[in-house]
Amino acid sequence: MRKTLLFGLLFVSVAAQAQAPSRSVKGPSDPNQTICRTIFEIGSRLARSRVCLTRAQWEQHRRETQAGVERTQMRRQAE
Repeated sequence: MRKTLLFGLLFVSVAAQAQAPSRSVKGPSDPNQTICRTIFEIGSRLARSRVCLTRAQWEQHRRETQAGVERTQMRRQAE
């Protein structure tokens, strides 16, 4: 169950990062700029959802996902 959940989160994160962010009038470094991405759900060709977060929230999500991947890799190396 944990492996499936972790893989799912990793896959969703990678898929989210692969999506091109929407363009807006604000500059590219504005942390309050809203960026919407389409997230495809694993196991379905049709299920997807649109997630809109600020640039700062997407960056926080990316950091948390990366930290989770690194923790999992370290655990695997320790076994």
